[in-house]
Amino acid sequence: MITVFKNGRILDPSQDLDIIGSIILEDGQVTEIGEDVEIGEYDELYDCSGLWITPGLVDLHTHLREPGEERRETIKTGTQAAAAGGFTTICCMPNTSPALDNPAIVDFILDKAASPEAGGIFVQPIGALTKGQLGLELADIAALRQAGVAAVSDEGCPIQDASVMMRAMEFCLQLDLPIMVHCEDVSLTVDGCMNDGPTSAMLGLNGIPRSAEEIMIMRNCVLALNTGCRVHFMRVSTWGGVEMIRQFKYLGAPITCEVSPPHLTLTDEAIGEFNPIYKTTPPLRSEVDIDILMQALADGTIDAIASDHSPYAPFEVEVPFEEAPMGMSTLESTLGVILTHVTHKGILTPLETIHRLSTGPAQILGLEAGTLIPGKTPVAQMTIIDPNLEWTFDAQRTFSQGKNSPFHGWSLTGKAMVTYCGNEVYRDPMLSSERYELALA
Repeated sequence: MITVFKNGRILDPSQDLDIIGSIILEDGQVTEIGEDVEIGEYDELYDCSGLWITPGLVDLHTHLREPGEERRETIKTGTQAAAAGGFTTICCMPNTSPALDNPAIVDFILDKAASPEAGGIFVQPIGALTKGQLGLELADIAALRQAGVAAVSDEGCPIQDASVMMRAMEFCLQLDLPIMVHCEDVSLTVDGCMNDGPTSAMLGLNGIPRSAEEIMIMRNCVLALNTGCRVHFMRVSTWGGVEMIRQFKYLGAPITCEVSPPHLTLTDEAIGEFNPIYKTTPPLRSEVDIDILMQALADGTIDAIASDHSPYAPFEVEVPFEEAPMGMSTLESTLGVILTHVTHKGILTPLETIHRLSTGPAQILGLEAGTLIPGKTPVAQMTIIDPNLEWTFDAQRTFSQGKNSPFHGWSLTGKAMVTYCGNEVYRDPMLSSERYELALA
């Protein structure tokens, strides 16, 4: 089976490659890539003129909800949504029910993700840091590592006891396993439901202070520096948190961090008339925070962009603001939002954008992804992007069961047209039929 992608702008940060050229795949693997590739016989051909050919996007932070919360999302619908968003590898968080704290659940997720009914992409489980995510006793991290997790995390249940976190870092250092941290001092966030500031005061809602996030960022930075354990900070949202991470990187701490699209594009003022669609954790902050996050994204302090896809069933979010859960459904809108509000505004170049969405995330966790180098991944992982396609995001027409998207109705520029993971797993209906040819037998 020979598949050809011709005349596209090839963007591969792993090779510092930005050229107009073609790629030839044989049996799902890249065999030739370059400006002067000779195209012979083929079975499938995609004309990528005016399109980007990139490594498949990699999402470090996805909530698939299964097992236990299938009313919100399933592995099947979540992977289908990821494929439609251009992602070929996603990392699923451990705060399921039961928590992903033993090898049996890792096996369950991997088996479900490999099912023919799923989206055809790779799912990388992230293990729970403590048993039941209770923050007390470390999970069997060595067994989780052997079962195939790429990292462990306290996502959803931030560890408050510094001694527990220090032991976890010391143990994970021996296993060469990174820890992904959710930074929140819960003693400061009790009953809070949005950013603490003028808007929360005006609406009469209990606020969540930025210090709740920053205190834990500082603690975990210090522990990472002292232990040498690799630590990845999830969805940083405040300018103070970013500056702490910047300084500890300078000091040599082995740390990385990510930001999510809502924290780059929305402020707490979006809540308006108590709209629960804008309720998330950490909460939406201020314009100042967005400005500093954008600067940190541009200068490399922020290493990755992650969706933080957190779907909920409709009945769960159709409640008063204070009763609504925290989280947003974002897998299918992430690429469009970033291209529209980051890349097209000149904050990141196209190559830098793909680095933050693909190569960078893969490097953080040591995943076999984020590159077009032949033989570096189990199968070829590619995303074909139309950077100039203008479209409107409709949350009601997405694959995800979670329709709780703050980007519903947004006009976006840029979209994944084809997602390829060993074979075509998604093709956008807006891709012109003239761009795709199937050789006749």
